[in-house]
Amino acid sequence: MAKVRNVINFTTLIDDMNVSTTAAALTMPEYLYMTYNGAGVKLRLYLPSVILFSIMLLGYFGNSLVILATIKNKNLHGSCNFFLAFGCFSDIFHASAHWIYLYTTAISGQNFIPYSTCLWFQTVPQYCLTVSIIMTLCVGIDRFFSVSMPIPYGATDKRFVVAGGVGAALLLASYFYVMSVLYALSDEGDTPVLCVIVNSFGGAVALQWFYFCVVINILDLIIYTIVWLFLRFKAGMSDESKKVFRSLFVIMLTVAFGWLANAFVQAVMVPLFVPVSLQYDVMCYWGIPVNLASAAGFVTLYLFSQEYRTTFRRILRLKEQTKKNAPVFTASAMSSKSV
Repeated sequence: MAKVRNVINFTTLIDDMNVSTTAAALTMPEYLYMTYNGAGVKLRLYLPSVILFSIMLLGYFGNSLVILATIKNKNLHGSCNFFLAFGCFSDIFHASAHWIYLYTTAISGQNFIPYSTCLWFQTVPQYCLTVSIIMTLCVGIDRFFSVSMPIPYGATDKRFVVAGGVGAALLLASYFYVMSVLYALSDEGDTPVLCVIVNSFGGAVALQWFYFCVVINILDLIIYTIVWLFLRFKAGMSDESKKVFRSLFVIMLTVAFGWLANAFVQAVMVPLFVPVSLQYDVMCYWGIPVNLASAAGFVTLYLFSQEYRTTFRRILRLKEQTKKNAPVFTASAMSSKSV
């Protein structure tokens, strides 16, 4: 993003232009700054933050429920379950980025803060956003080895599997954060930004992180599809194994397609077909499906997994349900029955 203060130097010239010419001459961040800096609380800016904040509260409930279920139920202590739980833990904190977004747009009306300040507020959310994306991939990789090499997989210490996946995720998240810190410490650190979480990736690392998300979600689609093919065509795979994978597959699809659709809109649709004056609205509202997917995974687990459903109801002190032939999603349920 071009530095906003450079735009300010040309304010007099811009004021002499008509609105359409002004919008065409600016990037979306510059247009927003010229339009809403010092303008106070504006519905257009804060409405997306209110929607995302509401989804965040839903995610606090749903993701906490998955974490508690994993802790309380020993049948949910497989590496796959722990990856899911750690992804939910990460989603809780990555969604917390909406606190500062809501505060600056809907409460204080400040709207823009220096990039360096935004980064400090978004430190934990930025880390956890990257980790959450990688956890979905880790679940797929874990399931791939469980169905393709069940004997070696069964002999593996799952503590090392989980530690390896989480460790790799934290290392990647650290790279993006360190690069963002270096940008914040440069002369660009004073650039005013609207403090949404994606704006915490500064400079060249923003584009790197964008490509990273696209690659990871394409890998998700490939790996989960391979697992599905194993379950469908490999001899000895039980119907139960096929059923319990549905919940994972549905969760992955909602997350991956949410990210990929958002990426397509940002990279293709917005630059080619959306005027600068409307780009903020399109990009914000296309981000809602991704946030819903991160917040509502517990619904999919409740619908498709008897083990999670029973544990959820027990935690919430709801009446027990009985359902014949309901799938049980545990560590052993995904193993090959031919072993």
